[in-house]
Amino acid sequence: MLCGPGSIANGIMLMNDTNTWTIKGILIGMIALIYFITYLILRNSTRLVSILGKTVNNVMMRLMGLILMVIAVKCFVSELKPILIDIIQSSRM
Repeated sequence: MLCGPGSIANGIMLMNDTNTWTIKGILIGMIALIYFITYLILRNSTRLVSILGKTVNNVMMRLMGLILMVIAVKCFVSELKPILIDIIQSSRM
């Protein structure tokens, strides 16, 4: 659940762009490091939540919801814009 299709495609493209085994090893090492850091964060998440407190957790949840909403609106508008341009151009003719 941590890695979506975009991350997989990005990893494949980066691996195809590398020419030497050294760079491929660095790429694999960085991916492993990111997964290890993610593991540590998820493993200690209950302790982190208790340290931060209820108010900070509520603020963080609202901020993450706001960021998710902004991304959704941007995707919706960017897909809707060409359709609206076509509708406006066809109505002028």
